Amino acid sequence: MNPISFLADIMLEALKFFAVFTGGNYGLAIVLLTVVINLALYPLTLSSIVQMSAMQKIQPKIKELQEKHKGKPDVLQKETMALYKQEKVNPVGGCLPMLLKIPFFISLFFALQSSGFAKIVAGEGTKAGFLWMPSLVAPDPTYIMVALIGITTYFSQKTMPTAETSQTKMMAMFMPIFIAFISMRFFAGVQIYWAVSSAVAIAQQVYIMRVKV
Repeated sequence: MNPISFLADIMLEALKFFAVFTGGNYGLAIVLLTVVINLALYPLTLSSIVQMSAMQKIQPKIKELQEKHKGKPDVLQKETMALYKQEKVNPVGGCLPMLLKIPFFISLFFALQSSGFAKIVAGEGTKAGFLWMPSLVAPDPTYIMVALIGITTYFSQKTMPTAETSQTKMMAMFMPIFIAFISMRFFAGVQIYWAVSSAVAIAQQVYIMRVKV
């Protein structure tokens, strides 16, 4: 069994655990599990955003070095590394913590798309739907979740500290549309997880930027 399958099985067991407290409502169990996972991984989020914010703050100094040492790549690299050391910034510090979070979210994604989850939802005493969605193992027919995914993805990006460039601005507009588009065929359970995860990310990022940075 590969690590993702192993983690996906753990996620299914975790969903069963939370469903005990929600009266067999697996939609609510998905919401609770998603929130708990995001809170458990908060230290990684904090570390990532602090480093990304620090990188954003020194961007003007990096641009000055690029202008000053144009055509001198060796000198530029040396001066840039010295700046990182002086400002106590790790250039990969914003990416690494986020990468460590990926296996958890991929495993939950596969768990919610699995036949195992479909069998659980079809079991006696469980609620197959959630809110306006008739089934957790079929896409939301109203596309409301798709719209929520696009909106939360957009604001999740907006609250993330990044350098303002034409590329990042284009990405901020394109990515929410792309994510919303590919989510159209996902099970409603996955759509709930995605929207809730992005909403929690927004709350955490706003809190960190206002209180911790």
